[in-house]
Amino acid sequence: MRNMHPIITSPYSFVLCFLVLSTLLSACDLGSWLSSGNQDHTNTLTINSTQSITYSTSPQDILIRTFYGGGLYGSLELSPSMSIYGDGTFILGTQQTGKLDSDTLQQLLHTLLDTDGLLNLKRQQFVDIQDQNATFLELMLNGKQEEFVYGSFGNQPESTQDMAEYHSLEQAITAINETVKGPTHPYNASSFALLARQIFHADPAQTTDWPLADFTLAQATNSECGPLPPDDTSPNQETSCLKYTIPHSAILLTSAQLQSLKGQLNGQQQGFFIEAGLYYSITLRPLLPDELPQKMLAMVGSNQSTFNAVPLITGAVPAISTPTPSG
Repeated sequence: MRNMHPIITSPYSFVLCFLVLSTLLSACDLGSWLSSGNQDHTNTLTINSTQSITYSTSPQDILIRTFYGGGLYGSLELSPSMSIYGDGTFILGTQQTGKLDSDTLQQLLHTLLDTDGLLNLKRQQFVDIQDQNATFLELMLNGKQEEFVYGSFGNQPESTQDMAEYHSLEQAITAINETVKGPTHPYNASSFALLARQIFHADPAQTTDWPLADFTLAQATNSECGPLPPDDTSPNQETSCLKYTIPHSAILLTSAQLQSLKGQLNGQQQGFFIEAGLYYSITLRPLLPDELPQKMLAMVGSNQSTFNAVPLITGAVPAISTPTPSG
């Protein structure tokens, strides 16, 4: 009869088998996480043959965005000029949208980073006349935001390098604008923010009563722009907020609030309301794909040297606080 190999029953063998099995299972779990986790929404691009950059490919993550404004006498822009997302979707303002294929998107990135060398510029703001508007360019690469400002430049003596970099930024912005000239269709947002401002001249025939019971227009304007500043020279107090400058915050409307306001505005996004004998101008601002997840609104007003997002108020709108009398 053939001799059988004895079964090893040493406790050390069980420990060894357990460690081997645990290692194999851990390797399987790690491989699964790498293939189906965050890497699915990240792409790596090699530029200048040696430098690698990463960017999100999510349809809710901004990759490239431009604004126009910021001058001392500039106007308020309620939305970016153009937004490109990680999946190639681009939106012009909040009106039109299209899609870049992956090859076109990567070619644009190569142009911006390889040809124009944006990440290697020594300076990022090219403005020497502060009262004029400029183009703000935002890039989200390697997990951080890069901002460039292209304005009136060269009016004062500038170095050869600064002028060369200025023209590189100009070429980059031109390349972006040329790339998003593809076919588009109307952009349909599912969420909207309310922007409200008190005014003093309105045609009563064009105004309607405020329909929402959730909050008053006085609350809305106070939350977004603060109390009206004192004005000793005019009977009509006025603020530059939402006329020239961005608000402190904006109100995210619920679906019910949005439908009620759209009904009063006959499908328009702007209109006039009256409340307690006071007139208000309101705007329904469509939200872009990144704004709802981040609870931030992207806009640029006058007298800005950098882009600052506007927080969205969700839930109850704060009540107007009454100052406590002194003495």
